[in-house]
Amino acid sequence: MVLLALSPFLPLHLIVAGKLINHTIDDTLVDELTGFKVQYSPNSQPSNASALVWKSASQCSDCAIAPERSLAMNATWTGATYDTPLRNITARLSFHGSAIYIYLIVSNYPQSTGLVSDIICDFRMDGEVVGSYNHTTDGTYRFEYDVLAYSNASLKDDDHTFLIETTGTQLSYIIFDYALYTNSQPSFAATTITSPGSTVSEPFVTAHSSAYVQSSSLSCLGPSSSAAPLSPHSAKALTAGIAVGVSALIIFAASLVLYIRRRWK
Repeated sequence: MVLLALSPFLPLHLIVAGKLINHTIDDTLVDELTGFKVQYSPNSQPSNASALVWKSASQCSDCAIAPERSLAMNATWTGATYDTPLRNITARLSFHGSAIYIYLIVSNYPQSTGLVSDIICDFRMDGEVVGSYNHTTDGTYRFEYDVLAYSNASLKDDDHTFLIETTGTQLSYIIFDYALYTNSQPSFAATTITSPGSTVSEPFVTAHSSAYVQSSSLSCLGPSSSAAPLSPHSAKALTAGIAVGVSALIIFAASLVLYIRRRWK
């Protein structure tokens, strides 16, 4: 702005620096940024090709344990019960970014019901085991939503493959809801202002999802952990505030340009 006041005949590029943005990987829907979908394996039971291993909320009308869809991200979730004949079940996520946050839904059906509510799973990043998550049912029948099971905010800003994996001899019930990953994108592109009489282009917003909030560098977390980014459920108010601030900045810049142009006529 000082350069504009002192040298109105020099080109000026108004640039707003890039910022860290969280993008959502839903369990069922495509990643709005990349178009990728979570890959689940295996597709069916080894003894019955028509029996699905991983079931989405819409496929689980006959499931004994089914979380409330309205409380899940985008009203979707995908779950699988692991038993030893399966040997291995996985949910594979691909993303480009410097941080990843994995959110599960946790069930707490009593063991006396004969239903599996315990969670035992490992996490692999680019082929390497980077953590695990374990939950033992408390027998209350209560579901816990937005449970941050894993976070890592110290990744190289690059392409990554993340795996939620269960294997071994213990029964486990995994309900994947969504993940957030963080990368850097410009918040909006800028105008070029030259001599009086030139046109001013309008900035455009490029943010795709919720605002980033700094988290711990690496953690494998339980339901009570507070080390988490602002989830999309609670980020709407913050996102609206950011949008208002950006709009105010645009209006101020445009008004200042008009004022300077009139002074130099």
